[in-house]
Amino acid sequence: ITGTSHTLENLQDGLTYIITVIAFDGIHLPSEAVVAIVSPSNLMVSSQTQTTVTISWEHTSNSVISYEVSYTYQGLCSGVEDSGTETVAGPLTQHTLTGLEEFSTYIITVRAVYNGMESD
Repeated sequence: ITGTSHTLENLQDGLTYIITVIAFDGIHLPSEAVVAIVSPSNLMVSSQTQTTVTISWEHTSNSVISYEVSYTYQGLCSGVEDSGTETVAGPLTQHTLTGLEEFSTYIITVRAVYNGMESD
């Protein structure tokens, strides 16, 4: 590419792209310039009790190091607000959250962690 602008085409919806512009002298090639960060998809509750929930999702890429399962809630009975994050090894696509407060609403998100980068 020469000049000061370039249009990237055929990008996929739902992906976060990290784009780095690297100047080089025409002899030495950069090691990487564009990396697509893929978010986990199809997050589902596969089982639950009054104090546990097991969630599952689709594996995003072989280069995923781990997944971060985050949750926030406000206890209906206790009024306590809390949040937390648990790490799941990359190839696994299921996790059980335990010790949940009964009669509470939880918001759960899963993010893929790559080498120093995270999905949305």
